[in-house]
Amino acid sequence: MEKDASEAVKQKQKSYLNPPPPGNRSCPWLVICHGREGQRQTFYDVSEYHHHTKIIPDLHDKWICPISSHEWLFTGDRDSGDCCLWNPASLEKIRLPPLEDLACSFCFLSSSPGDPQSYVLVVDRGEDIIGYCKSGEDTFKRHKVEPHISCATMFKGEIFLLLQYCELAIVDIENSELRIRMLGNKDVNCSNPEGIPASRDYLVPSGEDLLIVEEMILLALPMGKIYRFNVFRMNFEEGTWEELKSIGDRAIFLSAHGGISCSPKDSGVKKNAIYFVEDGNGHIRMYDLEDQSISKVSPCSNINYRSSNLYWIML
Repeated sequence: MEKDASEAVKQKQKSYLNPPPPGNRSCPWLVICHGREGQRQTFYDVSEYHHHTKIIPDLHDKWICPISSHEWLFTGDRDSGDCCLWNPASLEKIRLPPLEDLACSFCFLSSSPGDPQSYVLVVDRGEDIIGYCKSGEDTFKRHKVEPHISCATMFKGEIFLLLQYCELAIVDIENSELRIRMLGNKDVNCSNPEGIPASRDYLVPSGEDLLIVEEMILLALPMGKIYRFNVFRMNFEEGTWEELKSIGDRAIFLSAHGGISCSPKDSGVKKNAIYFVEDGNGHIRMYDLEDQSISKVSPCSNINYRSSNLYWIML
């Protein structure tokens, strides 16, 4: 009897220290790191409108960047600067060299971490630098990218960069050296109202398509205000971006670390819509591509979003 009770306590503790089991596997979770030194992690299931709050030691006082491979996260210690790959399902850790002065805007794995030829790539959007290394190496090698990096993503096993003027490029590593292969694409043919530029571009894989999602703001309002999104699809045969009025049965989820597209099934997620985290207060809002309306989707009213870090992950 005592053994059974002890085992029950251990299982309860384990469930509190691990991420929640996946609910609707077709949709991402919003992870909200909050509390003192970010010791609490709230996982919000936007498809079912419920949440789980955890205290996961491996994420305490860490900054976190989702990786192109859904099974892993890139984490860094805010004090020491040490970083690693962390698997929330198996709790496995893979130590990495310190980033030093690199900032992690996006992170990618060229292949499974079990592959001895796998590289970890960190994109520093602010400095237009890509750091890359293999597990077990002492430092990140660095490659300067020109022109400016707007965003990055992994699509069909390759790492794509969106550069200035919406030019597309692919990152290759050959003989331990990184090179940038320019695709020579034309600029987006966008029908924006005059004088209202895109505040941010997102490069988002969506099924068989690679998309640009442009976030449009009205600068005349205090702090600016998002008023719509434009979506473009890359036509690889023509080398041009084509504007889309609909993304069909898919939904897109945006945060500071990029975007995730999915095809929601049997859930409360609206199709042909864009879910985004609002700057300043961290609330989730939903943009309906059909009628171009914006509505509020507030996950957890008791969380101070202003001091929180938020990002989407697939579990």
